[in-house]
Amino acid sequence: MQVQYIYDENGRKTGVIVPIALWQDLSPEKRRPKKKSSFNPARFRGILRNLPVDFEKELRILQKEWERV
Repeated sequence: MQVQYIYDENGRKTGVIVPIALWQDLSPEKRRPKKKSSFNPARFRGILRNLPVDFEKELRILQKEWERV
């Protein structure tokens, strides 16, 4: 079982030929569903509390920008 590479006229690899047995061994790994993110927004609660930002003002600015689109 040998993988074969395809090269262009400049000697760069442009493709690969994979034996079917190897492909069948690898392809279930590629089709396995990816693990879902463990994002937890509660971890970020309060991180902006001490910033000197007027969020209400910033939201109004964003809303006006959105209305212009």
